[in-house]
Amino acid sequence: MKREIIFVEASTTGAGSRAQQLAHAEGLNVTLLTRDKGRYGADVLSSADNILFCETNKHAEVVRTVRQRSLNSSIAAVTTTADMYVPQAALAAQEMSLPGLRYEAALRARNKHLMRLVLAERAPEHNVPFSLALNPDEAVAAAQQLKYPLVVKPQEENDGVGVRLIHNESQLTDYMATARSFRRNSAGQGSPSGILMEAYIAGTEFSVETIQFCAGSCQVIGVTTKEMTGHNRNHFIEAGHSFPYVGPEAAALAAATRRVLKALDICHGAVHTECRVDGEDIRIMEINPRLAGGKIGSHLIEMATGLSAVQAVLDAALGKTLEWRCAQSKGAAIHFIWTERPGIFRGIRNTSQLLAMPGIVSVAPIAKFGAHVQPPTSNGDHVAEILAVGQTATTANASAKAAHARARLILD
Repeated sequence: MKREIIFVEASTTGAGSRAQQLAHAEGLNVTLLTRDKGRYGADVLSSADNILFCETNKHAEVVRTVRQRSLNSSIAAVTTTADMYVPQAALAAQEMSLPGLRYEAALRARNKHLMRLVLAERAPEHNVPFSLALNPDEAVAAAQQLKYPLVVKPQEENDGVGVRLIHNESQLTDYMATARSFRRNSAGQGSPSGILMEAYIAGTEFSVETIQFCAGSCQVIGVTTKEMTGHNRNHFIEAGHSFPYVGPEAAALAAATRRVLKALDICHGAVHTECRVDGEDIRIMEINPRLAGGKIGSHLIEMATGLSAVQAVLDAALGKTLEWRCAQSKGAAIHFIWTERPGIFRGIRNTSQLLAMPGIVSVAPIAKFGAHVQPPTSNGDHVAEILAVGQTATTANASAKAAHARARLILD
């Protein structure tokens, strides 16, 4: 009987299809569990041997489906490349006695409030002041303690959806009124009651990419820089990334990340930990127990190191114990393109010219042709992307930004 790997949904930004292709190269059958295959393109669907409908938002249903599948298949691993489905995959792997993140740890990491509570107890020096507000009165009272500006966000979302920078009580009460409609997150999952409020932390933002194999130590793949936009409109949108950052903060970032992952009992698989650094102070913004999105995990890491982080995720799910060793030392970067006015996306006017620029390896749309696009309020509003490579992350980033400055979208 051929061994099989089950993916509970998939990333649509590159890691999903790549993980399935690499699983085939391992000689595995690939089964994709999904509640809606219509959300996937041909790259994901064509690389799956089996596509099974399952209400993946229900944890027990995922376990039931995996158990049923195991009656006629040899299940080697259950995993996911999609943020919103980490707990479901963790529970199914745990119930099948397969390698994976502990279910309780996955739940704590997925819920931003639970994460804050654990860090407050076990690693307070890397936490931020926070409060959970169930109604406008509680929010206003909490703001008096946290002080303005502050950050508000749903407890279980992704890609910056619903995250806002709040400067005063009027903005806060308006946000809380809007938050009444946050009944389900962008994956259609029920949203927990209450809005997470956090003190605004100044400083430079980075992310730390790690991998942990079965019974192994936490290995740092590298540190990623992050450029943000949208603050003038009180939004937090990722403008671009470069990898690997090797500046003076890198070692301290790695040490802080190892400490908080241990505090949260996250001891398996890839983790994308977002941090802010102000002098010697390192604060954790978010912990995502999956490979970094935005093509960091699926593209930038391999472009820079010569090693596939997606392969590492697959190896961890299969129970292998390996050592992360770079095969080369280069730099890679991505810069996103967005629009400053609403319109209908008709393409990129000067793709060939951009591709002729030094270091540029890819210029591609993210939005579908004919889609309505708008000034960004979250990472989901990116219209296109530019990938670049260089001798260092700094040179790659400079190339990506130079191409971004010249990029021209076609909008109706």
